[in-house]
Amino acid sequence: MLRFLHTADWQIGKPYARVADGDKRAQLRRERLDAIRRLGAVAREQGAAFILVAGDLFDSHQPTRADVSAACSAIGALELPVLVIPGNHDHGGPGSLWQEGYFREERQQLAPNLHVLLERHPFELSAIGLPTGVVLPCPLLRKAESVDPTAWLRNLDLSPWSEAPRLVLAHGSIQGFGSEDSGDTDDENPPVPTNRIDLAALPAGEIDYVALGDWHGLKQVGPRAWYAGCHEMDRFPRAADYRSGQVLVVQVERSAMPEVFPVATGGIRWHQIAHRFSSDDDLDRLEQRIRDAIGPRSNEDLLLLELEGSLSLAAASRLQDLLQRLEARLLRLKLRDRTSVAPDPAELRQLTERAGDPLVARVAQRLQQMAEAGEEEGELARMALRELHRACVNA
Repeated sequence: MLRFLHTADWQIGKPYARVADGDKRAQLRRERLDAIRRLGAVAREQGAAFILVAGDLFDSHQPTRADVSAACSAIGALELPVLVIPGNHDHGGPGSLWQEGYFREERQQLAPNLHVLLERHPFELSAIGLPTGVVLPCPLLRKAESVDPTAWLRNLDLSPWSEAPRLVLAHGSIQGFGSEDSGDTDDENPPVPTNRIDLAALPAGEIDYVALGDWHGLKQVGPRAWYAGCHEMDRFPRAADYRSGQVLVVQVERSAMPEVFPVATGGIRWHQIAHRFSSDDDLDRLEQRIRDAIGPRSNEDLLLLELEGSLSLAAASRLQDLLQRLEARLLRLKLRDRTSVAPDPAELRQLTERAGDPLVARVAQRLQQMAEAGEEEGELARMALRELHRACVNA
């Protein structure tokens, strides 16, 4: 019987290029390292003997030396064996980081417990002092493999391990399910239509667990096959059942169904709120929904905010103030704003009938005329009316 952790897609060094603030980008990158330490706590609590990382330990096949050192230091602190295969981001082909002298030296000095499996060849756990079992690694040797990386297992003689649990460690999308099928991509990582894994082609009854990486959410894709998802969530949810920011605790024995359950390890919160304005009162409701989501926290959350409907000039100005506060408080505000400005009659009179300020009145009258014109020009005019109203109110 073996008890271990299954994780994947750490992507140390992920740039978070869509986050404008440099300090916030650094915080998000640092959190991916902190989550490794939380993995260690889970391993101790659950009595795990080792950790499997199913590809993409790094975000790039040429990470910075600082990222290499930080990752090795964090892995070394786990104090239990960590078995890794290259994925599509940190593939193991010629010239990759895994062959570089700097990585090898840092691994030796900081993380002697790190074992990078670069060959498609059985790896016996007893070789590193673990209980009997065999890992069948399927590393990616280039970013996009045209051949199923698990194909080598189809004719493998597994009889030498008749009593030992057999664990497949692979990175890629399975037939009928993958990043391009599901839309589970982020702004920085477009889908890759290769690295396809055919689970049905694996030798029937011979594999006890398939530890998969590449899909960044938690998903069971077969009786013995799971995607662990990221240890630290890295994108906005695409569906209500999307789960990320966890590790899988797995217990297996030969010819038995594995016992699998997730434990949360993520520290950063990702939210998605869609809201429609039917009246100005809906702005109060939006503020309450945001308070319910992020509470009093600052620099701990990311929010995808999707807005539509219409607001008066005063409410639209309030919305802009709210968005500015969110920009400051959140690690990232991703905004899809399809709201329109609909001045009410009282607001228009306040601007167009200013006897003491004829210039503002004339500008407002002209903007009102433009607002009733073409769609694009009208929307720009309504935005200008909002700013004009804001300036007059604050004067």
